[in-house]
Amino acid sequence: MMRSMTLTVLAVTAMASALQTERVEANQQQASSAEENHAVVPQCRIVEWWFARHAEKIGEMSKGDIGLLMIGDSITHGFDGEGAKVWKEQFEPRGAINLGFGGDRTQHVLWRLDHLPDLKKAPQGAVLLIGTNNICWGSDTPKQAADGVQAVALKLRDLYPDTKVLVLAVFPRRREPDHAHRKEINELNSYLPALLKDMKNVTLLDIGPKFLDEKGHLSAEIMPDTTHPSERGYEIWAKAIEPELKKMLNE
Repeated sequence: MMRSMTLTVLAVTAMASALQTERVEANQQQASSAEENHAVVPQCRIVEWWFARHAEKIGEMSKGDIGLLMIGDSITHGFDGEGAKVWKEQFEPRGAINLGFGGDRTQHVLWRLDHLPDLKKAPQGAVLLIGTNNICWGSDTPKQAADGVQAVALKLRDLYPDTKVLVLAVFPRRREPDHAHRKEINELNSYLPALLKDMKNVTLLDIGPKFLDEKGHLSAEIMPDTTHPSERGYEIWAKAIEPELKKMLNE
């Protein structure tokens, strides 16, 4: 009897030890994954304006039906500035909300999406442009940044399964096609078709060539600082995605 009880205790102890080992290994794997690619791990930015803008957008989203979410970094944020006229004409009538935040990377968008209000009705469509800050001046490889874009698209699909999502390939930067930043962007974009191809309600569109001349040059007229569009640049953007928007919004 005593021997049986001892064996039982030993068995339970061994099982508990094995489970603990599994938990430790799982935590180590998670930590390792996060360390290897933080572009896929939600992260907030401890900046006052960033939280204030996020709170403002929560308020906007809580007011009623949303036709379209425009999600991204400073390039999308710029619809509040250089692109304001285009926004008023092309996006405001569609019930669009600008969720562009200057300086954001994929991990910051993931955090913001995790902290949005519950909606009675999902948006009809969403346009996503993100990833340029992960590379170029950022610390991620093009593949890590592309995985981050995929993570954001997956998050949108999970939040709003019936919403049509248009993922835009990262826009070109710098004047000439042989610039190192342009090459990083091209590499990031090359991964996106395979990463997004099996996602329901997700479409990938590369409008980058619309901003370039026949030699691949990015003019100051289109992007004065080689990254952010002028009003003309925003007009090109809006016109390039118009056919997809009409399909997404059933117009």
